Amino acid sequence: MSTKAIPTMIMPETVPMGSLQNTPPPQTSSTVSHHSVRKRIEPEGRELRGLRRADALIASGKLDKALAHLRRLNTSFPGSTRVPLRIAALLRETRRPAEALEVLRNAVRRTPQLTAPREALAEMCLEVGRWEEAIHECQVLLSLAPRSLPARDVLSAAYLQRGLIEKALQVTEEMINLDPHDAAHHFKRGVLLQQQGMVGPALREFQRVLQMDADGEAADEARAAIEMLDTFQLRQIITLAVEDIPFRLNLREDPSYAITSRGYYLSERGIATLAQLRFEETTLPRPGWRHYRYQ
Repeated sequence: MSTKAIPTMIMPETVPMGSLQNTPPPQTSSTVSHHSVRKRIEPEGRELRGLRRADALIASGKLDKALAHLRRLNTSFPGSTRVPLRIAALLRETRRPAEALEVLRNAVRRTPQLTAPREALAEMCLEVGRWEEAIHECQVLLSLAPRSLPARDVLSAAYLQRGLIEKALQVTEEMINLDPHDAAHHFKRGVLLQQQGMVGPALREFQRVLQMDADGEAADEARAAIEMLDTFQLRQIITLAVEDIPFRLNLREDPSYAITSRGYYLSERGIATLAQLRFEETTLPRPGWRHYRYQ
């Protein structure tokens, strides 16, 4: 009679009860993730509390204490962008631009791939007249963020201040292509065209600003620019009409055709003013409009 082999049952290793109580729970992926998120959030929470403390000091008028507090915070969080930006803003408000520039330069050196500190530095450079540095920072910004409108805004203004009108106009055209519905971009284009002496195209651009947003931020300046360009051209037209009798006769018959045939372009209001003028007895106000930034 043959006997079958009885399989041997393998029993689990016996672990003393005391050691089970002291064994830590296994580290699952969710537990590790929770710990890493917590380690990241805790410094952010301390930073935000520190910024709120600075805001409270500023609100109470204790600007020097707020600045000292922010500088300590900046040392504690060397990778932060919010803290140096807040320091630079406070220094700017207290008319200490040189210190603000140095804070922003240090922030850019510490976080060269982030755009916010570099944008603030470029704007500050433009504000204090450091055109070349502003241009350089904007060019770096565009390498980091090729579609950046703030970088182009500062860059076009810096080019204009350097007298590089053609480059400023090119950058403004890029802004219009990226955001064609922003009337402010068209206003800047009008200013630059005016700087080039292209009066008619500039006036049309200012008219486009009003067509796009008659109540927007640039609307009042666009109206002032149109009035100034109308007045500027009316002076020339009147002088020409006094000296050129056939031109004067054409003006009386068809003012719009007469002026366009000589290369002038007036707004509707300018045409109406021209139709009412007596060329022998004309006085017009001197044009004095200039945009605060584009001049």
